[in-house]
Amino acid sequence: MPSLLERLLGADTPDEQVDLESRQGTADEALRDAVDRAGHPVEDCGVTAVAVVNEGPDGEPVVVPVARFSLGEGVEEPDRDLVWDLVGEAAAAMREPFEDVFVRHYDVQFTFDGDELFEAETCRRVLLTTDLVDRFATDAGVAVADLRAAVEAADDIDDEVAPVAWGEPVDYSRSDDAAVVVGGTAAAAAASASAASCAGAGAAAGAGGGAC
Repeated sequence: MPSLLERLLGADTPDEQVDLESRQGTADEALRDAVDRAGHPVEDCGVTAVAVVNEGPDGEPVVVPVARFSLGEGVEEPDRDLVWDLVGEAAAAMREPFEDVFVRHYDVQFTFDGDELFEAETCRRVLLTTDLVDRFATDAGVAVADLRAAVEAADDIDDEVAPVAWGEPVDYSRSDDAAVVVGGTAAAAAASASAASCAGAGAAAGAGGGAC
């Protein structure tokens, strides 16, 4: 029987992909609504992809939900207080749709000093563990400042392993054992354009996320 990743990368659309697309859409809508209500000064945002990075022992997908914010072409150095407010919005928006999925970590990306969401010159990301997201989203006593302090204290300068406070992006689509689900397509690991990293992100345009 083909593995989950083989099915995701094949011509057919497996049930797991449909499920992840639905969860992505729910999280995307929640994020855009939250950013709009709060009036955060961002040009674009969205939950742009779900990277399937492994397969669990029972065949369940191991995923990385990806949120992205465009802070604007005129921003050379982002306001870190705004960054963490947006991290909090992303954590709250993504937690419930993916609460019963095996999440490796949550990837919150920021593009700036470029043209638009998918044409940025600079990209950085914050990685959140599921434990941190669960605590923040479910405990009213945990504020954004507490989430920030916990991530910064635990960041060991390894940009690959969550938590990461301000790291370099990773192109999930270039991994040999990963697939990227974004708005109805599963991008092959060797695809020339990535829907789940800031570099070459044009593949995600119109497939997930939108103006905020």
